[in-house]
Amino acid sequence: MPGKWMRFTHRAAMLAVASSVLLAPHICDARGAFTDDPDSMFYQAGQDIGFRYRTEFTGVDDKSLEKLLESASQLMTLEERPPPTLAALERRIRADLDRLEKVLRSEGYYDARLAYRMETDKKPIGVYVDITTGVRYVLKQYTITYSGPGSDKPDLPRDPGSLGVTSGQHAQAVVVTGARARLLEKLADIGHPLAKVVDQSIVVDHADRSMSVVIEVAPGEQARFGPVEVAGATSVEVDYIEAFIPWQEGEIFDRRKLNEARQQLLETGLFAVVAFERPNELGTDGTLPVTVRVEERKHRSIGLGGRWSTDQGLSVEAQWEHRNIFGRQELLTLSGEIGEIKQEFAAAFKKPHFLRRDQDLLANGALAHEDTDAFNGPLTRYFVGLQRKLSKDWKLIAGVPVEFSNLTDLQGSRRFSLFGLEVRGERDTSNDRLDPNAGSRLKVSLKPYYGSGDNRVTFLTGRLGLSGYHAVDDAERYTLAARGRFGSVVGESTASLPANKRFYAGGGSSIRGYRFQSVGPLGPANTPLGGRSLFEVSTELRVKVTDTIGGVIFIDGGNVYDDELPDFSTNLQWAAGFGGRYFTAFGPVRLDFGFPLNGRDGVDDFMQFYISIGQAF
Repeated sequence: MPGKWMRFTHRAAMLAVASSVLLAPHICDARGAFTDDPDSMFYQAGQDIGFRYRTEFTGVDDKSLEKLLESASQLMTLEERPPPTLAALERRIRADLDRLEKVLRSEGYYDARLAYRMETDKKPIGVYVDITTGVRYVLKQYTITYSGPGSDKPDLPRDPGSLGVTSGQHAQAVVVTGARARLLEKLADIGHPLAKVVDQSIVVDHADRSMSVVIEVAPGEQARFGPVEVAGATSVEVDYIEAFIPWQEGEIFDRRKLNEARQQLLETGLFAVVAFERPNELGTDGTLPVTVRVEERKHRSIGLGGRWSTDQGLSVEAQWEHRNIFGRQELLTLSGEIGEIKQEFAAAFKKPHFLRRDQDLLANGALAHEDTDAFNGPLTRYFVGLQRKLSKDWKLIAGVPVEFSNLTDLQGSRRFSLFGLEVRGERDTSNDRLDPNAGSRLKVSLKPYYGSGDNRVTFLTGRLGLSGYHAVDDAERYTLAARGRFGSVVGESTASLPANKRFYAGGGSSIRGYRFQSVGPLGPANTPLGGRSLFEVSTELRVKVTDTIGGVIFIDGGNVYDDELPDFSTNLQWAAGFGGRYFTAFGPVRLDFGFPLNGRDGVDDFMQFYISIGQAF
């Protein structure tokens, strides 16, 4: 026999295996195992010695099917645990052929043929599984029938198309099992949560290579919601949990409403587990009582963060949060920041479902001292307002900001008391807060202010920000991100505005490569003056090299203008750079190096670098 190989075939209804093994001249070890070369066929791993082998599938052109077969193969999974004898290897192969045949049938290949070969002169032994898939069978018919109580209801689903089943699609097991599951779900959506499959007949016709399915279901009498009981709550008020129930007692049972309530309760962040339980039979009044069983999460947390850059120096932040301070999901956050440019203590409070389910009460305040190249001095600010969720992605915020400041700039030291209104709309479809690779974010706001103090001022500030994210490959290793920002102040001159209400650009969250606030009009000693309008654009390619290491290349550009609207006849300040990312459970740690492309002589440095948590935008 040339090449010292063995061949066996396996078909859907028959398995033929040779009963003898042909080998070249061999050596018998102490355990009675045969080999041409003890060093080539045996391997030592601790106390385990066995016949090494490598598996290869042939004949499958569909890569997704090949991956499915490989994932189901014990031959491949156990390659690093070789069997002690060739007979044991054969048993492993035969068991694998049965397993692979089931996978092929589940994918609609009911006429598949399998064979295997062993080449024992190879080091390690070559095991080749030859697969002839044959024609893929199709679903010819899917019929739904009902029997028993409730079977006469006219709204029972009878069209297989509503289950995602169409004539002529591949006769895959997942199609049949998926249709069965969706049928029971649809019945539970219309008041039949106790529906059961009485019988399911599957007929495979090898003559025309098709499958037909007949499923019989007992829907049972239509159920209605009974009383609701909450179990497991400790610090969260029971009536607050009950407020998330979207149905009234006596309504026709609807599984979708249970899922809706469960999702909303989980989104509060108060619970690790939310489960809805019901009995397996109707009460005498035709209702199903429901138990909401919850397991609460820890409601307090602390956080530490920081950043370091050549232009702003070192900054350290700390935060304490209580997410259920009064038992109804009220959120209290205390935070502090100590840095070379800013020192701040802030408090924020949020009361969800204020006056209505989709509305929150917001209140916050801060005491701060800022010391930048543009201005310095103390300020306090407060805000009270409402936040309303307009849809899944949109929310609207409206409220009253109040600010008191005593800031010193090139105009001297001036006190301001500012009172305003704020209307802000936000749309967020991004898939991650700190490291998105899909979706977009849009923010637009209008803030009219009236100010008294050393000067009376009246002005309106408008802002628009848009960013988008797109993974350019299927593995999501490469992400293209882009951002644009626009701002305008009308009603006062730049010099009349409080220094902290002007626009500035430059820095790690703006135009990287330029010093903080340095882009735009400059005064004596290159002191930033700020402006009444702003335009910025950024784009970067983010690359994830491994699960923990990544990098970016970026281009940022923009400018600040003394006029109310950007003057695009003035050149934008451009910068380019690169950076590294270290991905952690709490977000990416970023290190960016930015280089001005058209830096100004005597103003801009050769390079700036930034270290912080989270992507740049």
